[in-house]
Amino acid sequence: MLISNYYLAFILVIGAIMFLVIRVLTHYRKTLNYPVTIAKFALATITSLLLSAIMWIPELLAVMNSTRVGATFANGLKTYPLYYYLLLPKQLINGGQWSFMFWTALGIVSIGFIAIVYVYLHARQYPLLTISLAIAFVMLLIPAVGATLNGMMAASNRWTLLIYLPLALTVCILVEHAPTIDRRTMNRLTLATLIYLIILMLTFIFQGNNDILLPIAFLLLSLMGLWAINLQLTKYAVPALVAVVALNAGANAIFSSLPYNGDFSSDMLTRGEYSHLTHQRYGGLDKGLPSNYFYRVSTISQNQIIANKLLDNDLTSSLHNIDSYYSLQNRYLGQFNDSLQNNQTTANIPIRQADDRTVLNHFYGTKYLFVQSDGLNAEKIPAGYHLDKQTDPIYNYDKGQPSTAKSKQDLIPIQTNRYRTADNFPLLYWQSSYISPRRYRQLSPTEKERALAAGVVVNDSKKATHNMQPAQTKQLVVPITTQLISNRFNQINPEHLKYTDSTETYHLQLKLTAAQRQALAGSELHLEFAKIKFTPFTMKEQIKYEQAHLKQMATNPGSIVNMRGSKYQYWRYHVLNGSPDLSYKINVGSRYGTETIQQYRQSTLSFFKMIRHTTLNLGYYRGSLPQQLSFQPTKLGTYQLKYRLVAEKLDDHYYHQVNELQSHALTNLHFANNQVSGSITTTQPGILTSSIPYSKGWSARVNGHSVRVLRTNQAFVGLQLPAGRHHVQLSYQTPGLRTGALVSLIGLIWSLLVGIITMLLAKRKH
Repeated sequence: MLISNYYLAFILVIGAIMFLVIRVLTHYRKTLNYPVTIAKFALATITSLLLSAIMWIPELLAVMNSTRVGATFANGLKTYPLYYYLLLPKQLINGGQWSFMFWTALGIVSIGFIAIVYVYLHARQYPLLTISLAIAFVMLLIPAVGATLNGMMAASNRWTLLIYLPLALTVCILVEHAPTIDRRTMNRLTLATLIYLIILMLTFIFQGNNDILLPIAFLLLSLMGLWAINLQLTKYAVPALVAVVALNAGANAIFSSLPYNGDFSSDMLTRGEYSHLTHQRYGGLDKGLPSNYFYRVSTISQNQIIANKLLDNDLTSSLHNIDSYYSLQNRYLGQFNDSLQNNQTTANIPIRQADDRTVLNHFYGTKYLFVQSDGLNAEKIPAGYHLDKQTDPIYNYDKGQPSTAKSKQDLIPIQTNRYRTADNFPLLYWQSSYISPRRYRQLSPTEKERALAAGVVVNDSKKATHNMQPAQTKQLVVPITTQLISNRFNQINPEHLKYTDSTETYHLQLKLTAAQRQALAGSELHLEFAKIKFTPFTMKEQIKYEQAHLKQMATNPGSIVNMRGSKYQYWRYHVLNGSPDLSYKINVGSRYGTETIQQYRQSTLSFFKMIRHTTLNLGYYRGSLPQQLSFQPTKLGTYQLKYRLVAEKLDDHYYHQVNELQSHALTNLHFANNQVSGSITTTQPGILTSSIPYSKGWSARVNGHSVRVLRTNQAFVGLQLPAGRHHVQLSYQTPGLRTGALVSLIGLIWSLLVGIITMLLAKRKH
């Protein structure tokens, strides 16, 4: 188990060490033969590490080269939000809100609280349990502990699975000793239960969730059962108490899965649903697509074809979707998307839909796009993609239809559309022009993207570009002057935007003449943020501005604002939502939809990252550019923004570059397990470039000779090729697999030797 899951390894290893230390201190402190015991543990540890090396060495290398590495420890949390501490007592017997509570998955049977009190009333008899549970309680209060046990990453309390056994033992001890509990102890247990009950009721009043009522009922039933045993009311009292505990455990599981309970149950699938989804993931439009050459596919950002967004990750079809989850968690790929400021990049999903950016989609080899016509961003189609096929129309007569419709022909159908392009880059292609890493770093995010068609960046070798020509990257991206205007008719300084009224709106005016607007037709608009800093208001300031807005909206004669009531309502809302916190959204709207910069809460765990800069793709404009764009922050606070609007020209020059790349593609591609090969003829020295994510597991042979694999464009496999005819073969082996196998072989020999020596020593003793 320690080698099959990275997180579980941390939990079990650290947990086992802690339990061992506590066990020794409480039971064997004076009797243990420390040298012999330490030697045995060392021998067992070394042997297990050697034998399992074939699995943990590749896994460790994969983790170290993952996009998840380098994340902010504990998501920057020094303490948990206030609501976490307020609701923690409730969480003990009501664990339904595990995601809300940083994965603190408790929710034990209600008698568990009484059992904990009983064990602590007899602490000297159960030192291992009392010390373990006390340490666990302290650990629950500190985010750094959860992060450490979660692989040094987010502050997730998945480690609470370690305390299920101690908690279960406390219940067993209580039930076992129930017939012999004296009256004084019963009174103490009752008092503690009543105090806990008051805390739970206050929590219920404050939060307003009725999911605590069932655990409270079982808590009272458990206490009544203990009193029935103590007073000897019936000979069936003990079996009845055990039945209550079993019923409580079953009810906890069933209640979380009830249809009306939301949260967990709402994400569950009905029988056969996933099988149906896998066949209709693209509305059936993936059937019959060509399979005789390599290409990738994608969807459109925020545009859901299937209803459940948690299942939109294509792991089952034979298509190569760029929206990958696990297979592309590659450190270099993450750095590439960060440098281009892909607004959709997260540590878990580095690409997503590449924010629908034309050149990025072409570079990744995206030949087909699947789009739901009634979904968001349905018209935000990158340049060069044309409607290829549609599903049969479906009509929703009650939603999204024009009020002037007089017949079915006037209604807007709902369809899944497939778009196709001929401008996708080949998987591997030769380039004769290069961009130096120094020059590349000076380019803006959009300029870096546009330069992908102009030349190749070789990141780790200057010699590789020695005989190549530098690429021309000038005048491919045009900056546009803008002004940020409020609906209060004020010109706003974005470097100090103090947002105090949630109804205030803004728009970006484009300062272009009609001629300039027309000259930039056929461009993709990008809003590049070089700086984003958000400072939330304090709780006091937040409530003050919200109450001021409330007063402003009370325009009816005789209207009076309940200041005390509204203050409590706002305070309660912010406490339960973890405010003030770092999260915010900035929405920028165009005719194609709304693009969002979203700073996630720290409670989103592995999806959290600090957003300090990004780029929004506002769509491809075949005709003239818009006159203005909507611009709307969603959270009160102070924003410090530095941005510029640019037009990425996708004109004949760009398509000429694409045609050049396609004419220099590696031909006769052949795919085998962990291998791709093909042929190419070059007229001068250059670089064979690709969109294959770079890894040290790649090796290459050109005309039968081993050559060095280069890292090109920050993240992709490349090779240096001289002029001539070449047969290229790329092979992949999981990094660390060979080393791990060798170490495991040594471990096997080591184990045999240790076994033989142990047998000989045992034989000599006899």
